[in-house]
Amino acid sequence: MADDDKEKAQGEEKKKKPMLLFIIIGVVVLALCGGGAYFFLFSGPSDEEIAKEIEQEQGEVARPVKKEAPKVGVMYPMDPFVVNLADPKARHFVKATIILELANDDVKEEADKLLPKIRNDIILLLSSQTLEDVITMEGKIRLRDAIMARVTRILGEDSVRNVYFSSFVVQ
Repeated sequence: MADDDKEKAQGEEKKKKPMLLFIIIGVVVLALCGGGAYFFLFSGPSDEEIAKEIEQEQGEVARPVKKEAPKVGVMYPMDPFVVNLADPKARHFVKATIILELANDDVKEEADKLLPKIRNDIILLLSSQTLEDVITMEGKIRLRDAIMARVTRILGEDSVRNVYFSSFVVQ
């Protein structure tokens, strides 16, 4: 019986050794992970140190750059255009209300004087389009660019900033 007790004690000792080894390895791994996390999170330079380095390199105080919103030009709304489209197979028309964004008030005064010429060119351009030309988004963008080019040709370079459709109906 004494031999049985000795064998049991030796068997339990053998079972405890691997368990103790796994516990020690687990604690070591956790300690290494914690140390690595601390090193990566807290050992880098602070924002103040980075700003001082930049300041020394540039010789001046580094300040954030403020972006200004682009200035909006003078809006010039036009009366709606209603024209037939150049479709040989069917009768379609387009109704478009256009707003011109002009560079300044002087250009607006010039646009008032030349309004009949501007409207004429836009009407001719719109009536030369087909349904397939104006029904897609790309077609509308091409039309807007063409209107801008024609109005710019009448009013002069750098006079028109953009062209907007406030309504656009095709039937």
